[in-house]
Amino acid sequence: MSKHIKAVKQAAKPEALKNEYFAGIFLISLATLLLEFSMTRVLSVSLWYHFAFMIISVALLGFGVSGIVFTMSKKLKGIKTDKLLALLSMCFGISVIAGFLVINLIPFDPFSLFSDSMQFLYMPVYYLLITIPFFFAGLIISILLSKFKKDVSKLYFYDLLGAGLSCFAFVLLMPSFGGNGIMTFIAAFGFIASMIFGFKNHKVIAVISFVLMGIGFSFLIDRDNRLPIRVTENKIFGNYIKSRPDLNVFSGWNTISKIDVLKEEEPSSDGYDIQMAFIDEGNASTNIPNVKKFPLLNKPADASNLAFACGKDSIDRVFVLGSGGGGEILVSLYHNANEVIGVEINGLLNDLISNKLTYWTGPLIKNNKQVKLITDDARSVIRSDKILNDVIISAHTISSSAVSSGAMSMVENYIMTKEAVKDYLTHLKNDGVIYISRPETQVPKLISTFKLAGKELYGKDDKRNFIVFKRPLNSFEESKSFMAGVVYKKNGFNDIDVMNMRYEASNLNLDIDYDPMANQEGMYRDLIESNDIENLIKGKPNLIPATDDKPFFDDNFGFGNFNWSDIREIYSQNDKAILALKDKPVAEVTLLTLLFQILFVSLLLLIVPFVFMKKETENRFEKKYLVYFALLGLGYIMLQVSMIQKFTLFLGQPVYTMLTVISTMLVASGIGSRYSGKIDAKKDKNKITAVFIIIGVYAILLGLLSPLLFSALSGSGIFFRIIVSVVLIFPLGFFMGMPFPLGLSLIGDTESNYIPFAWAVNGFFSVIGTVITMILAMIIGFKFIFIITGILYLTALYFLTLRLKRIYLY
Repeated sequence: MSKHIKAVKQAAKPEALKNEYFAGIFLISLATLLLEFSMTRVLSVSLWYHFAFMIISVALLGFGVSGIVFTMSKKLKGIKTDKLLALLSMCFGISVIAGFLVINLIPFDPFSLFSDSMQFLYMPVYYLLITIPFFFAGLIISILLSKFKKDVSKLYFYDLLGAGLSCFAFVLLMPSFGGNGIMTFIAAFGFIASMIFGFKNHKVIAVISFVLMGIGFSFLIDRDNRLPIRVTENKIFGNYIKSRPDLNVFSGWNTISKIDVLKEEEPSSDGYDIQMAFIDEGNASTNIPNVKKFPLLNKPADASNLAFACGKDSIDRVFVLGSGGGGEILVSLYHNANEVIGVEINGLLNDLISNKLTYWTGPLIKNNKQVKLITDDARSVIRSDKILNDVIISAHTISSSAVSSGAMSMVENYIMTKEAVKDYLTHLKNDGVIYISRPETQVPKLISTFKLAGKELYGKDDKRNFIVFKRPLNSFEESKSFMAGVVYKKNGFNDIDVMNMRYEASNLNLDIDYDPMANQEGMYRDLIESNDIENLIKGKPNLIPATDDKPFFDDNFGFGNFNWSDIREIYSQNDKAILALKDKPVAEVTLLTLLFQILFVSLLLLIVPFVFMKKETENRFEKKYLVYFALLGLGYIMLQVSMIQKFTLFLGQPVYTMLTVISTMLVASGIGSRYSGKIDAKKDKNKITAVFIIIGVYAILLGLLSPLLFSALSGSGIFFRIIVSVVLIFPLGFFMGMPFPLGLSLIGDTESNYIPFAWAVNGFFSVIGTVITMILAMIIGFKFIFIITGILYLTALYFLTLRLKRIYLY
């Protein structure tokens, strides 16, 4: 009897918080966000960059489901905490590597959903395998938060600190080990956490985790064969790369891409043989020309020759946005440019053409004083540049946000906004030329962008500024050419210029669809010669220019201008998916598909269990208080996504954005969470109110004023811009780290069963928030997202006040 009483007392005694738990939650959180970053890169390679976006939703979904499971499961609550955490951490590590291996055996292809019925089976299995590691990670965090409610502020601090430092781990590990090799390190963090949780009382689990970690690292030996990444059959170039290893010259990763360089088997007709650099297994490609010596005797067969066809006596300076493999640099040097500024966001490409492949590129870049190669976002560089250019070239350039694609990118492109074109025009000599090539479907929007930019800068525009060209259709194209564009001359083309352009286009086998001397009917003439461009483009998404607030240049449809047949066509592409990426509403359909899936899963896994949850106490928990955690989930993720977009334009390189914005925000939130432990929610009503008001007002002001500040400081050095960014982000992140632990502290001891449920609600609405943010941004712009998030936090304060009034009657 005495033993029974002793056991009851021990069971009733609350568990002590151990230092091991802080280390464990730190490692699991670091591994989880590192997995999220890494999978965005892997999915960009294996599928298409549109679908890399889904990893954010899948990750947060796993977190949400974990909270539900722990709330509903009595068996889990009956297992000793140390043992349970050690087992779950081990399962996290196993699921990372095992899940990665299995998903790359599944022939999942989202673009073939309606043409291959098996895809409806593959898709949920694919999603499930990706979700499992996040489920285990979420379960670990749920357990710790619910069992140690009084120390939530400390635990949440280490949680956010680990997440914040994951950015640095990603930058260090991805270039060396790639998207497949990095999985072994992510799993290792889980195994180490398991060893920490189990070392004192559960040594068998710790030893097993140690052995598994060793097995995991063994996959690094010949990692491309042991941890292969399967590329969807829709990626023709990606599968060509796999099938012709004999042509491979180089393969490597960095934080924004995977690059494979292949030799071209056929010699080039212009005398410059090429190697092809494929980005993310065929998302994009660029030619690397073979240059043997100077002077250049042969004229490169490149459409960018049109930029030089006006026959200027001397070309002092050429600015190339997205210099890629160096093709446009070669053209510029052929036309005797005295100085060529090549700006490429992808540092790995720059390293290839200036260092690793100099045996091929010869004197083109290395030791060439005429060429200055810069690794940065071209928009950031040109805004800080003080010298006017004779020629500006942008050949199918993808902006930093698009190539980083991972986390938040669908169709953003800051290179083609109205403000970007203004930057180009103000950095161009009066008789200078801008050459921009894009897919033919985007040329009308490009024209209207130039029209409005010119009108706003100079009060007028002229039809003589424009010449429109395209390449004839090839066998892969049905009705629109993938290669078209605009040549814009600032002071207008004279008749001789036009004749020279026609001659050059003919030599390059290009068609001229509009020039000032011809009377060519059609959309191009209507746009270029319109005196009321604003009314002509009104209500037409395919013509309305992108802006820095709505940088969606590829958005030609909007959310109200497509139907079920468009959806079926997108998901029935088979081997023509590459065409769908440019002339179909892929981003819109993907977002709506994700939103539907999330809402369905949320209804199934959140609302239904909640309705039927048994009351464990007489003290009824206020269900509407969960709205508070839902608003926090929405507000935090919507603000984070919007800040990433805003600061990408200001900071330029994606790695700077990741390390500055995400790390600063998460670490600051962790510190704020730690500080919130000093606030007594029962007494410090004024402090709590102040926290929410600061967040709401700060968010709104940041959305409204940051564009003005960024514009004023755009010419500053990168380190100064990083410091400014940290100063702007840290205070907001600090205060945003407080509401969640403060909210959990107001859940009574008799209601502690609802803590993991609150975690689940927060996770589910974070999932919804990622998708809603992009949808709203495409409709109303990011500026209004900041205002909405401010309102969400102020609304959350209202629900927190209701809770306080109910519990403490004040």
